[in-house]
Amino acid sequence: MRKLTLILLFTAVTSILLGVTNKHIDNKIVSKYEDADSDKITIVFAGDLMVHQLQLDAAHNKKTNSYDFNPCFSIIKPYIQSADLAIANLETTFSGKPYTGYPYFSSPETFLETTIKSGFDIFQIANNHIADKGSEGIKQTVKLLSAKTTFVGSYIDKQQRDSLYPLIVEKKGLKMALLNCTYGTENPKESYQPCVVNLIDTVQIHQDVITARKRGAKFVIMTIHWGDEYTLAANEEQKMLARYFTHIGINLIIGSHPHTVQDFEIISLPDSSKVPVFYSLGNFISNQRKENSNGGILAYVTINTKNNRILNCSYLPTYVHREYLQGKYQYYILPIPEYLKHKTTYNIGATADSLLHIFYRNTTSKLSNISIHN
Repeated sequence: MRKLTLILLFTAVTSILLGVTNKHIDNKIVSKYEDADSDKITIVFAGDLMVHQLQLDAAHNKKTNSYDFNPCFSIIKPYIQSADLAIANLETTFSGKPYTGYPYFSSPETFLETTIKSGFDIFQIANNHIADKGSEGIKQTVKLLSAKTTFVGSYIDKQQRDSLYPLIVEKKGLKMALLNCTYGTENPKESYQPCVVNLIDTVQIHQDVITARKRGAKFVIMTIHWGDEYTLAANEEQKMLARYFTHIGINLIIGSHPHTVQDFEIISLPDSSKVPVFYSLGNFISNQRKENSNGGILAYVTINTKNNRILNCSYLPTYVHREYLQGKYQYYILPIPEYLKHKTTYNIGATADSLLHIFYRNTTSKLSNISIHN
């Protein structure tokens, strides 16, 4: 792994400013990744971004008492930045010290800064860990995200939710709405009020779709935290909800929570349009090492901006490589197709290579009805 390690040298990132209003996406910044073809946009979605204790230990510099997560994203970031818009499920909080991993997450602000620098534009924060540190944790997380980026799914109170949700994003003339909700949180609702975490409420979701259309959205995306952990296929509730979402006018469904990659499906509608469903994208970055949980996929969706229809869906399988260096673990997200082409460059060792191949084989077998992104 020496060659890989040598390229992972980065400078420190900028300081944080706090606020309470959701910062709009800077189209000038995002535009540097745009296609010359203005009639289509490509969105990339990532699965779970988690920070377990061993990841905190890996990022910690004892001499400076700082945290550096740049190595994790150094190889994968061109695949994020190549899209017009990049969205991820942020499954941690920024609740301040002491920083903690599972079961109640609180991560350094530099983790957020690094993910933004790596190309992510929007973060989903309606998930089961957003209330790990109660109402103060949600407030601190929302304030930080408000100052630095764009977020969706959880809010400091109902007034903020009403003003910011559904999230409306416009790219290349296409106005889109992003919805985000979760099956629940680790701590009960009473522990984080008056903060609001969007839950799976079909009546409310239907109203949110109506609101999105009234605000001019031509394309509606649902990002949802659902399903059973560590299972490899969607359950009946997920499938039933997916069909309900298509019935009320949602155009694309992206799932998270199981920490594994689940199946991909296209639901056909009477008007000949099709709604893709990625039931779960798996883990983008975490310390989970069990088979099928040590990686995930980036989902790419290309949309025609003239007729608001999906042109193409594809995916990139990714593997979280963990190696032991200088007395602690280090983490790198590897784009598997690139790794397979340039094995000698990465030199991850026989054991890791075997685990990567198992994940790749299981994932490609499951997703045989969709193409790998190139």
